[in-house]
Amino acid sequence: MPEGRDLTVLRRLVPFIRVHSSIVVASALLLPALAASQLVQPYLIRIAIDGYLTPASRGVPGALSGLTGLVLLFVAVLFGEMIVRFAQIYLMQLAGQRIMHDLRCTVFRHVQRLSMSFFDRYPVGQTMTRVTSDVEALNDLVSQGIVSIARDLTMVVGIIGVMLWVDWRLTLASFVVVPLLLGILAFLRTRLRAAYDRVRSLVARQNAFLQETISGIEVVQAFVQERRNQKDFAKVRGDILEIELHSVRLSSWLSALVQAATTVSTALVLSYGGFGIIESTVTLGILVQFMMYLQRFYQPLEDLSDKYDTLQRAAAATTKIFGLLDVESEVREASNMVSMPHFRDRIEFKSVTFAYPSVSEAAAAAKLDEANIAISTAAPVLENFNLTIHKGEKVAIVGATGSGKSTVIKLLLRHYDVQKGSITVDGIDIRGMDQQSLRRAFGTVPQDVFMFTDTIAANVGLGVFDRESIKDAARVVEADRFIMTLPDSYDTRLGERGANLSFGERQLLAFARALAGGPAVLVLDEATSSVDSETEAQIQRALDRLIEDRTAVIIAHRLSTIRNVDRIVVLHHGVIREVGTHRELLDLDGIYARLHRLQLQEMVGADGVT
Repeated sequence: MPEGRDLTVLRRLVPFIRVHSSIVVASALLLPALAASQLVQPYLIRIAIDGYLTPASRGVPGALSGLTGLVLLFVAVLFGEMIVRFAQIYLMQLAGQRIMHDLRCTVFRHVQRLSMSFFDRYPVGQTMTRVTSDVEALNDLVSQGIVSIARDLTMVVGIIGVMLWVDWRLTLASFVVVPLLLGILAFLRTRLRAAYDRVRSLVARQNAFLQETISGIEVVQAFVQERRNQKDFAKVRGDILEIELHSVRLSSWLSALVQAATTVSTALVLSYGGFGIIESTVTLGILVQFMMYLQRFYQPLEDLSDKYDTLQRAAAATTKIFGLLDVESEVREASNMVSMPHFRDRIEFKSVTFAYPSVSEAAAAAKLDEANIAISTAAPVLENFNLTIHKGEKVAIVGATGSGKSTVIKLLLRHYDVQKGSITVDGIDIRGMDQQSLRRAFGTVPQDVFMFTDTIAANVGLGVFDRESIKDAARVVEADRFIMTLPDSYDTRLGERGANLSFGERQLLAFARALAGGPAVLVLDEATSSVDSETEAQIQRALDRLIEDRTAVIIAHRLSTIRNVDRIVVLHHGVIREVGTHRELLDLDGIYARLHRLQLQEMVGADGVT
């Protein structure tokens, strides 16, 4: 990958680093002190050799006097280095952890605000990878990579300066292989980054596959798909393994080359320094000092070879994270948005046309693990759709599967924006309203009921409504009957997705959730489509009381539940074909009457089987 990409990634991190700049600066200010403590140690050893040990070996009287003080100074320097190193590493790790905390919260906040079209094309497992493991990989870059580079750069500059000051000829001999080594590092770096970019995409695909398999484990086991899923998983893992092994080979070459360069430089210094000692142009202390500096010069390069794959993983993960943060919600707030007014008059759909993203293109984008790929739309689900719902009116929308019934609800709640036409509430286009205030005005029961891993009270109130509102809503929909039979009643903790409740019980809790806030409009998306007759009767009784004084939009599967609504709208391929009451549509003998007859036949057949 180009160098500019690395710089772009670092620039994107600057706002997160700036928040904790005081800690980062304090850590950075300790780097010169740390470098100085390390640079002075070889110098003290040189003094000990040339000023004390060498004269003593020649029998100079009193040559060792003062050596004890030098040793104590050396120990003090070592102790000081230990303290400074601890403080510097602790401060940088502290900053790194806080930066990662902020970044993870930012990504999570951003994901929650993305429009539904993003989740249509981007698998949940890949999004989870961005928020969890990718951010963790970035922590290595912030708390280890950046600080290591700064520390090593400070050390290398200091070593070069001191070595040139002591003996420039010996210094040139030490660094003769450095240009070649740097060229090899640059060559391997680009290939390692490309490999780890691919690994991050494959890991995201792997996590998406895992999430999907575990979520659908009942279907997997029911249809004996374990062997097939194992093969698919092994294939993804095989692709990751192949790239990882390629990266290991590159990293191994890198480590070997650095070690070879260290050996060659050491041999050159020993050769040149040895002749210098013979010719009395170099002292033994200077040679030892150079050998120690040389080791400390190549140590960062050896460390870099060990950490290189970690840093490249982090850089690749960072690109993915900021790629996600760059995704803009397709449902955007208007610059002059207003809050949803108190509902007084009507909801109007005016010549609305809408199409979902292309399924095939969305699948291709998910496979590439690119969040910003533009995707065209498929054929319209709704076309020139016009409907007016007056305050207090109960309107049901029916039609065959794929006719666009649920899409009407999604557009009304602004999970998507219309492509043509408009939707207004009391004459105000909902695209100019604050999304949260708009959605709070509607009490929604989606087609797929979702329960969180929390208490019943928390699932109904969602941390917004008080205990009495929760209990009142539960009583209205008769959910309190089963709640009070549970050991902890409203404080009973639900399993994942409410697994310890029946489908009907989850449905009743969803009704209570919709009611708890006292919404102006109720939106029910096929609320009784998957419940038994007894539960349906219970829900129907609750709904009859519930919608008596409210506006209601009901997406219906079972036509028996909507006989008493004010109007029934029949959709067919995204177009309104019939409108009327239950009796009027039966008399019309059209699509609705045909659907009604089919359901009656199903009920008669079921009774016959029974």
